[in-house]
Amino acid sequence: MDTLAYRIPELSTLQVYEIDLPETIEAKKAVLIRLFGEVPDHVRLVPVDFNRQELGKVLKEAGYSQESPSFFIWEGVTQYLLDAAVGQVFGFLQNASSGSHLLFTYIRKDFIDGQKMYDLEVLYRLMKRLKKEFWQFGMQPGEVSDFLEAYGWQELEQVGSTEYQQRYLQPAGRIMPVMEVERCVYAEKL
Repeated sequence: MDTLAYRIPELSTLQVYEIDLPETIEAKKAVLIRLFGEVPDHVRLVPVDFNRQELGKVLKEAGYSQESPSFFIWEGVTQYLLDAAVGQVFGFLQNASSGSHLLFTYIRKDFIDGQKMYDLEVLYRLMKRLKKEFWQFGMQPGEVSDFLEAYGWQELEQVGSTEYQQRYLQPAGRIMPVMEVERCVYAEKL
């Protein structure tokens, strides 16, 4: 239940599309109505199942147009998707306007595959016990740039847990764990 669209005042003047699973969108809508009396005008809640629906089609039906540069934030999602679904989303992003920006996270593939544990053996065993393919999609840091280039994007920066803590959380006075297996990428559409 991300709150970015409601806690950053500058976003209130922009159209924001919040995309999530249908049940999450319904829960968020109920909370927003309870808090604000309605979903704020600058926000469109868009239900989608990335593994079963085409993002471009769903967003177009919600009123989104790729004619102007956009800023896409896709955090904490890729690891739950099938490779084909991630590819489909990047296929949609391939048509984004030049100058668009993307911030997304991914989980290291060597952890998902059980090759390296990063002191997270308990999490890995739990993940495997709960559901065989709980986390499905992953990449290695050195693969990201080529992956993005195939879709017309350029990696501008990639950070891991240490950099993320030092740059963004600590200066804001926030104490929040960031797993070493999760990485954050910032990219620009060429």
